[in-house]
Amino acid sequence: MNHHGLQIQWAARYEYKRGDRLEPHQHRFFQLIYFVDGSGSFTLDQQAIPISPGVFFLIAPGVTHGFAPQGGRASRTLDLKFNLYDEELLEAALGCAGSFTDDDGQIKPLLEKIRSEGDGKQPYYQAISALMLSQLIYQLARKRSLAEPEPDAVSAAEQDVALTYEPQEAAQRLAAYIEAHFPQDISLNDAAYEIGYSNSYLGRVFRASYGMTFSQYLRQVRVKQAQKLILGTSGSLKTIAWQVGFKTIYHFTRVFKEVECMSPGEWRQREQAGIRKDIYFD
Repeated sequence: MNHHGLQIQWAARYEYKRGDRLEPHQHRFFQLIYFVDGSGSFTLDQQAIPISPGVFFLIAPGVTHGFAPQGGRASRTLDLKFNLYDEELLEAALGCAGSFTDDDGQIKPLLEKIRSEGDGKQPYYQAISALMLSQLIYQLARKRSLAEPEPDAVSAAEQDVALTYEPQEAAQRLAAYIEAHFPQDISLNDAAYEIGYSNSYLGRVFRASYGMTFSQYLRQVRVKQAQKLILGTSGSLKTIAWQVGFKTIYHFTRVFKEVECMSPGEWRQREQAGIRKDIYFD
């Protein structure tokens, strides 16, 4: 059934282990494939694109695509298949179709909500899911259009590059420091000393670049690494909490709930139960 100019056909989580392969193919509907974890090479219209967590694809009808996983870790995806009927929405989707990176972490939770609606099938689930998906498509179309500046804007950006490079570099160096030292007991003061900036300046430019504070980014990195260990190892939650930098299981559970809105145990159960479970929206 068509709701708000679109029809979601199907949603699923998939896991591609070593030896698995998604052979190049095409179909008559739109597909959105989000890589939650893993690595490999995704082929989109004869172009090979390397995969990492947070990379996703909006694939238009008739476009050939395939995936070959690499490395020892399984590659996990969130998938949606849908049709578009509204002319404006269709034009937006066709205009922005291609590869994206979930830089601000907003796409994965939205896809999980759509999938959850289809799984629960509560009243109006199709309409609610359609509204969320149309919002996602318009956000991608906006992102694509803003990434294509006018010629004047390009020249202005070139003139201002000296003014903007240093703060961006400082923020990137702080992010790299967090990702390298997250298991340790680190602070913004520690990072500022190691990188060579004042903590007030570093905190300010990091928030401007990443939209979050040092502490928020550190928590996000620790939870993301914990999720990889939860699915990829048989370690206890207490051991995993310690490995990613939490001193107690209680602190780990509290932070995990704040980020994922469920406990680590509930998240593990949901992820394991949802692999290769196809959810239909009709």
